[in-house]
Amino acid sequence: MNRYALLLVLPWLASCSSEVTQATILDQCGTPATSETLRVMEGLKPHCEGCHAQGTRGYFASVEAFQSLLVSDSRLVKAGSPDDSELVKLLEGRGTGAFKQMPIGQKSYAQLVSEGSATLTVEAVRAWIKGIGVQQRDSRPNPDAPRITRMSADQVQRALYQQLGLGYDDFFVNAKEFGFDMAESRGEDHLPLQSPDAIPSPRQYISGERYHGLGGGSVMNQVSADRTPAPTFALTLTQVSQRWCRRALAKPDNTALFPKGAARTANPADVKATLKRWSLHFLGERFTDAQVDELYTDVFVPLATPTDTEPAYVGACSYFIRHPHWIFY
Repeated sequence: MNRYALLLVLPWLASCSSEVTQATILDQCGTPATSETLRVMEGLKPHCEGCHAQGTRGYFASVEAFQSLLVSDSRLVKAGSPDDSELVKLLEGRGTGAFKQMPIGQKSYAQLVSEGSATLTVEAVRAWIKGIGVQQRDSRPNPDAPRITRMSADQVQRALYQQLGLGYDDFFVNAKEFGFDMAESRGEDHLPLQSPDAIPSPRQYISGERYHGLGGGSVMNQVSADRTPAPTFALTLTQVSQRWCRRALAKPDNTALFPKGAARTANPADVKATLKRWSLHFLGERFTDAQVDELYTDVFVPLATPTDTEPAYVGACSYFIRHPHWIFY
């Protein structure tokens, strides 16, 4: 592209905050969040963020999300008309959709305000809606949106179950707690993992805590999901991957890692064939011979012993699970 063509393109890439005068460009720009909108968001956040921090209803993921997904959606916030705004109806316990009130529970938000546990009043929300003008949603893609996403705790659990040939029954048995169905761990040495919101929920909190270590959120525990590659995530994934790989290798008749006919030996040719198969199995990409040779030399060989190859296979299995191409998509 020459410099003159580039000059013609640059105005279309300008941000909404710049002084662009073309009407066609302005039509694409969303109404920016005001300081009052930010105040309302922060006031509602303590009681709403637990369920609405991600996904298509992740209103509290950021100020931009609150503005674009909620404020600019006339189905939820009808500018100038609090009585016709679904947000107000939900806060007052008279919603017209699938849910009659938000937050979900025995008490409406208005009741939480009257008890003092919520600080932003419904009257303040009403006044804010009455004072805002018609909102324009930004129709353009966000150029700063992340191009890759870290797997969530639920995705990690499901992927490991599938790729390692494991499942709920390998870690839990059903039990009762005051008449409620609970997931009873088969043993902490297996490093069980279960969301506190799952049914049945874990009886021992440590499995739920491990789920939070992988960044899992919880409505029950009021914990927001974390999709960052935090040190806690890396440490938890390392421990879980090693223990679960060992469990998968020891599980009778498990063909997830070694299909029928695949040799599990210390022979270099057999090992390298397994590593190449695992690269496709875990990452969806087949390693080259050079990559397989490097993995064999740097990971498998140092962990193998003259009488036992299990630690080496566990290390190689865990390597693929901790690979960036497995963690991110």
